[in-house]
Amino acid sequence: MTSPTLPGNVNFFMSRMQGISTSHFKIHAQSGDSGSSGKIIRFELPSNSYVNFRNLRMFFGVTLAGASASMPADVSSFIERVSVYAGGVLVSNNFQGYNVLRHAKASLEGSKCNSLLSHPEIVRSKSYHSGTTLADAAPETYSDLDQQFCIDDWEGILGSIEPSIVDLGILPQMMIEIQLADDTVCPISLGRVLPDGVGTAHSASTGTALNFDAVGTGNPTYTLTNLNMQVEVLGFATSVLDEVINQRIKNVGYVSLPFTNYFSSVSRHNDTSRFSVNSASWDKLWVTYRPTTYANKHAPAIATGYKKAGAFCSIAAADATSTNFDIGVPQYDTFADTNKEKYISKYFKFSEIKTTATAPSYFQLQVNSASIPAYRMTLPEALSMTLGSIDSYGNTGDMSLDQYRKDHFVQCFRFCLPGAGVRYPSGLDSRSISAVGMVETSNIAECNMMLFAQCTSELRCGSGRSVEIIQ
Repeated sequence: MTSPTLPGNVNFFMSRMQGISTSHFKIHAQSGDSGSSGKIIRFELPSNSYVNFRNLRMFFGVTLAGASASMPADVSSFIERVSVYAGGVLVSNNFQGYNVLRHAKASLEGSKCNSLLSHPEIVRSKSYHSGTTLADAAPETYSDLDQQFCIDDWEGILGSIEPSIVDLGILPQMMIEIQLADDTVCPISLGRVLPDGVGTAHSASTGTALNFDAVGTGNPTYTLTNLNMQVEVLGFATSVLDEVINQRIKNVGYVSLPFTNYFSSVSRHNDTSRFSVNSASWDKLWVTYRPTTYANKHAPAIATGYKKAGAFCSIAAADATSTNFDIGVPQYDTFADTNKEKYISKYFKFSEIKTTATAPSYFQLQVNSASIPAYRMTLPEALSMTLGSIDSYGNTGDMSLDQYRKDHFVQCFRFCLPGAGVRYPSGLDSRSISAVGMVETSNIAECNMMLFAQCTSELRCGSGRSVEIIQ
């Protein structure tokens, strides 16, 4: 996580800034302390305060309904949009698919959620959050105050604004608005008892064998409870920083607060998908491919390469002579640590869906009729370009090409300098003429394509708490 920073022109005074204090406040949602699918949750940040945006934490419990309904991986899955307003002016773009972007970046860069206070994996038998065994047909639920979850790592302005400590005294009232996602982000299965290869349950349970990776008959729903946001506020014993900021506004006209902004585009992809971007610095393009049925009710999908059962399969003595296959065998022999049980959500399953299984697929990006690259890329070539475009390889070191194709099929194109932060925008400037882009593919079946244009934007704070957004 990036350390909180102050503007460069303030660093000179740091030796004289004594008596810095911190306080933490709990902010309750304006619309009540609970919310379900589609609801908008609003939090007002404290005005006339120095707020550390890297320490914004949203806490909540989760109540699920529907037999064998399960929590998705990463509690950020519950968020469809995040919008930030200043005096009613939309500061950051409230793009669709916040949760999809989170999973797309995690597919390549590794998990970004807090494994202690989040929910990094879909679990079948025993919760590592509460330590309790999950009942076979009961929904996975954490509604007790002692079992709260936390989101403390944000995309967009909340996780990237520089400096991270912002004087809200120079801004009108700031509001964070969060729209909750569809219920189908929660998988639902026939049950948590595992069958063998024929259908006889290897469990003490009687009756019809149940399967965790088979979709249930009910409908999953969720409710977030006890919603609140914790905010860190800083206090300074002297007015040196206030004076420097006010002098900056007097001399230049504004204080600059750059941040990462996202714009999304959704299409039913069939060979080509078009989009446009209008930005002073278009830095990257994230491309995701999902089956057209991604939003249907679904069960957890077995992660490619991993066991179907793991240590939870108990074979009775009566089955000792059974010819059924061993469901505890991983799909790969050695390569990575696949000797365990692992599931992913079909809602966030990114896959190369070929028209013809034996033929290669090809990819190319066009921006204002310029081809990027100048040739059609095979999948390994596109993957190589993607790895050269992302900031870290947190997940790719433990991933096979087969797993990438089936579970993590995300592409990234970089247009800015490597490692360039929001303080040094270097991406494509498309303000005068909007950049018209097109993703072209060959041998890719019809699918849902969601594109995310990652841009650097600038919030300018002027006199009288005026604000201007430079996209």
